[in-house]
Amino acid sequence: MPGVIGYLKPLKRDEGLHFIDAMANALENESHFYTKTYVEDGFGYGAIELVELNDHHSIVWNDKNNIGFIFYGEIYNRLDLVKKLEDKNIFLEKVTDENILLNLYLVYGEQFASLLNAACLILIWHVDTKTIKIINDRMGLHPLYYAQIGKQFLFSSGIRALLVDHNISRSVDLTAISEIFTFDHILGQRTMLSNIKLMPQGSILTFSNGELTIKPYHFFQLTQQHPLRSVDSYIEEYMMHMKKAIQRQYHGESGIGLMLSGGLDSRFILALMADISKQPLHTFSWSIPGSDDARFAKEAAKKAGTIHHFFELPSDWILEKGEKAIRLTDGNANIINLHAFANIEQESQITNTIFKGFLGDAMMGFGVRPRFWADYDEHTLMEVHLEAYRDYRVLTFDTPDHASVFTDSFYENTRESLLNDFKTGMLASKAKQMTDQRIYFDLTQRVPRMTINGVEVSRHRAQIRLPFADNDLLDFSLTLPPWLRLSRTLMNQAFIRYYPEYAKIPIAQTGLPMISCARELMLRNWQFIQWHLRNKGLHRLAGPKNRPYKDYTNWFRTNLRTWVENILLNERHLNRGYLKPQVIKNLVSEHMAGANHTSKLGAMLSVEIWHQQNID
Repeated sequence: MPGVIGYLKPLKRDEGLHFIDAMANALENESHFYTKTYVEDGFGYGAIELVELNDHHSIVWNDKNNIGFIFYGEIYNRLDLVKKLEDKNIFLEKVTDENILLNLYLVYGEQFASLLNAACLILIWHVDTKTIKIINDRMGLHPLYYAQIGKQFLFSSGIRALLVDHNISRSVDLTAISEIFTFDHILGQRTMLSNIKLMPQGSILTFSNGELTIKPYHFFQLTQQHPLRSVDSYIEEYMMHMKKAIQRQYHGESGIGLMLSGGLDSRFILALMADISKQPLHTFSWSIPGSDDARFAKEAAKKAGTIHHFFELPSDWILEKGEKAIRLTDGNANIINLHAFANIEQESQITNTIFKGFLGDAMMGFGVRPRFWADYDEHTLMEVHLEAYRDYRVLTFDTPDHASVFTDSFYENTRESLLNDFKTGMLASKAKQMTDQRIYFDLTQRVPRMTINGVEVSRHRAQIRLPFADNDLLDFSLTLPPWLRLSRTLMNQAFIRYYPEYAKIPIAQTGLPMISCARELMLRNWQFIQWHLRNKGLHRLAGPKNRPYKDYTNWFRTNLRTWVENILLNERHLNRGYLKPQVIKNLVSEHMAGANHTSKLGAMLSVEIWHQQNID
C-alpha cells in the first residue's frame, strides 16, 4: 500500500537514511512501488507511490529554504486555488500541486487547509524551529498513524512502519479489540496498539519541541432548522453537485475504470461518467459467477456502453491474499470485507485509475431508521442507536452477549470504555435529532474506520478516486431534512428522474427495478409466487431468494475449513485472553455444522492474524 512515512528523532543523517529505509520497507517493499525520501539530521520523510502513476511528489522549498512542503494525494479544485493566488498577485512559473499549496500556506497560513477539495496528506517542515505540521483532508481519506515517544515523533500511513522503532510499546489496546469484536471496526482514534493513534480527519497536527497538538479545521455541521423547500429543488441541487463532483475528478479521458456492483452508488457514478464523455470507460465487477450483482452490473455497463470486465471471486482467494490484506489494513478490518483485494491486480493491468462508489450510502442516509423519530432518555437513546446496527446485522458480538463470550478480565476491562466510546461518537455532532447523530457518526466513525479499508487494499495496485467525498457534495448532504435521508429517498428519486432507463435495471439489494415498469411487475409477481412456494415447503421449486456475490458462510466450511480451524483452534488463539476458549471452539464447530457465525469467525481471524504478524 502506498503512503508516507517520517520521524523526528535525534538521528544523524546517515543513521536516518537507514531508519527511513527500514520504515519504507515495512510499509511496502514490492517492485511496483517507487520510494522517494528526504533526510537531514533529526528529521526524515519518505513517500511510497505506485510506479505506474508517474506523478511522484518531491519536497519543495520557499525562497529562504527554511520551509519544506510535501504533498501526497490529489487536488480536485486546482483551478480555484490558482485563481486564489492570482487574486493576491501571485503568478506561478511552475504550476505544480506542491507550488500551489506552498504559496497558499505562505499567504493564508494554516487556514489554507479549508480551501482544499482534495484527498491528501500535506507535510510542512519548518527547519528553523524543527517543527512539523501535518494536514489531512476533511474525510481523512489517506489514514495517517502516529506515535510519540517522549520528545520523539513518528508517523506513517501504516502502523507496521512505526513498529520499526523498537521503543514503541506493543501493548494492545483492549478497548480497540473489544470494539472490533462488537462493531466490526474501532472507534475514535484508537488503534490495536495503545501507544499508536489515528490522526483525526480534517485536522492540523503540529509537533514542536517535543509537544504534540492537534486541532480541527473542519467540522461536519448538519442543518438543525430546515427551510420549507420542494423536493424538486433538493433534487436539482443534488444533481448539480453530483455532476460537479464527477467533473472535478473525471475529465473524459480514456482508460479510466469504475468498480461497478449491482447497487445504486456505483451505478449513479456510471451514468454520470457516461454523460460526460464517450471515451472508452472500463467497468469492473467481481463476484460468484451468476450473482445478482454480476448480472445487474453487466446490464448497466451495457446500457452505458462501457468495456466491461468480470472477475470471478474465488472461494479460496483468502488462502493466497488474506494475510496480506490484513497486513495492509493493520488489522482494522474484518477479513470477509476485504474481497476488493482479490482481483485488484488484474484490474490495475487494465487501468491504474479506478473510481469507487465509496461513501454514497452513508452520506445519503443508509443508517437512518424510522425509530429515530422519537424522544428517548439518554440511556435508551444509545440503545436505539445500537438497534440500527442490529437491523443491518452488523453487530458481531452483541453487547448483551459480552459477559458470556468474553473472558472475565477482558469484559471487566472494556465494557465501560467501549460503550463510552460509542456514546462519545454518537453525541459528538452536538445535534439533537437522531438522524443527524447517526449521519455524523457514520461520517466520522464507520466510514473512516471501516469502509475506508476496501479503498486501502485497492490502493495497493491502483489510484482510487472517490467522487462522493467531494466537499461540495458532502456539504450539501448535511443540509438534507431527515425524511429525505430515510431509505435514501432523495438519492433514489434523483436517480429515477434523471436516469429512468438505468433505474429499470434491478438493484441487487431488492432484486427489483427502482421504477414501476413491466419488468418490475413481473419480478414482484415472481417474488410473490416464491413466497407461497416456500410456505408450502417447495423450496427447490421456489429457487433462491437471491444470488449473493460472496459466500464466506459456505467457504469457511469447505475450501477454507482447514485454514480457519488451524488459526482459530490453535493454542495461541485460544489463550489470547479475549474470548473464552470454549466459546471459540463452540463457534467454530457450530459453524461447520451449519450455523452461521461468518462475521464472528471473520473478526476472530483478522484479530488473530494481526497478532501473529505484529505481536508474537
